[in-house]
Amino acid sequence: MQATTRQPAGRRTGPSGTALLVLLIGQSMANIDLAIVNLAVPAVSADLHVSGSALTLMVTAYALCSAVLLAPAARLGERLGVRRVYLSGLALFTLASLACGLATSAPVLIAGRCLQGAACSLMISQVLMGIHRWYTGPARARALGWNAVTLSGGAALGQILGGTIVSADILGTGWRAVFLLNVPVGALILLLGVVLLPHDRPATTARRGDNDIPGTLLLAAASLTVLIPLSLTRPAWIWLLLPAALPLAVRLVRTEQRVIARGATPALDLRPLSTPTVRWALTTSSGCTLTYISMLYLLSLHLQDHLHLPAWQAGLVPLGWVLAFGLAGPVIGRAPHRLARRLPFIGCTLLTTAYALAPVVPVGEGTAIWPLTAVLCIGGFGLGLTNTSVLNLLTTAVPPRHAATLSGTVNTLSTVVGVTGVALFGALYPWLSRSTWAGPTTAYTLASAGLALITAFCGYAALRAVATAPDPADTPDTPDPADATDPADTPDTPDPADATDPAAPVFTTGERPGAPTTG
Repeated sequence: MQATTRQPAGRRTGPSGTALLVLLIGQSMANIDLAIVNLAVPAVSADLHVSGSALTLMVTAYALCSAVLLAPAARLGERLGVRRVYLSGLALFTLASLACGLATSAPVLIAGRCLQGAACSLMISQVLMGIHRWYTGPARARALGWNAVTLSGGAALGQILGGTIVSADILGTGWRAVFLLNVPVGALILLLGVVLLPHDRPATTARRGDNDIPGTLLLAAASLTVLIPLSLTRPAWIWLLLPAALPLAVRLVRTEQRVIARGATPALDLRPLSTPTVRWALTTSSGCTLTYISMLYLLSLHLQDHLHLPAWQAGLVPLGWVLAFGLAGPVIGRAPHRLARRLPFIGCTLLTTAYALAPVVPVGEGTAIWPLTAVLCIGGFGLGLTNTSVLNLLTTAVPPRHAATLSGTVNTLSTVVGVTGVALFGALYPWLSRSTWAGPTTAYTLASAGLALITAFCGYAALRAVATAPDPADTPDTPDPADATDPADTPDTPDPADATDPAAPVFTTGERPGAPTTG
């Protein structure tokens, strides 16, 4: 299949840096919203008289709906085009935010959060697809670097703005401002997107019987049987869903194999996952993401419940982590080739070091928090190096015709492992803290050691991923030859401009990347 951007002859193909900015701001809105709502929970509970499972569902509905729909949303972008699906998701997110801000009851708010999650999946699934298709070489590395900056900036802003917006009681709206502020921002970005985002052609042409409805339903069911028990935990019978995940996953794989065999488009194309580079890279990315989200949760428990730091001070401790994560992004695009292939391992090593040092540095009431903050900055920078360089490795190893599969897989895995890590270490730390032989300090040390062991293995996986990957210096980023013969694809006619015009730079005028990917 061809994934090109239609533009008149004589103009540069590939989107500009401002087009990428539109994509990244939408993704940042989704990340900020998740963090802000967590901090607005007490105000929502008091105003709407919501408590217990309904309050938990209000928080988790967003992540659950987003995780379940990520892979189908990526496939939708492949069929309809990145621009169309992204703008549709942004419009839905803006309307859903308005509905949440005007909600007068818990069911309405939960329904609005579900719509926000669905819209989030439409937006964020298109970001990696757009970068994968529209950029190549140094331009792609820079785009992924700015993506890392956006992810960290969104998390940091959400952490800072959450309590501030609720406390400010803007125009008497209280917690509702958390949602209502998305409306003017979303409308502005929507207008910019209409003007700036390129009119990309769909990468596939729909054929009769090509909709893999059984595979889509099985994928959603398998994801929910894992996410619902880990997210809600109560009532007790909900854990009975977890054992159903394995047979559903097996059935999903068999169903998708039959879909591929008959030449149709599967809901989740498993073919790119067959290469060692992709498997090792996804292992590295998933393991590091699990430890990162788990560590943030552990810090919240340990600093407030055991060390009795005030909430505002405990919130500042991991702030350096998310900011340092973003600093690593621009480094990737400008690193020398020989160093760039070592960055995934270097990042895992820094992350392991941070987890090992976290229980050792002094912190607590009457003690400065900067030593722990400095250690977490090391970990955040290491995570940024690993995350961005592994994504660059994946987008190099996976042909652009499989951009939808890569986007859906990476985003879904990140959500699943994040929920799994919080459930695992969130249960381990309190259990060890209450035990007679451990206590809170030992519990925190053992949990941090467990995280360090996971990232140490991720370092090995990163080495394997790089060792099995083709060297981009020897194999330039060219169109995938399989695009013309894959029975699941319907090739388009290449745009003649693609053969001659250089790609637009990504937030820089000092470098000129190569021609755009048209695979």
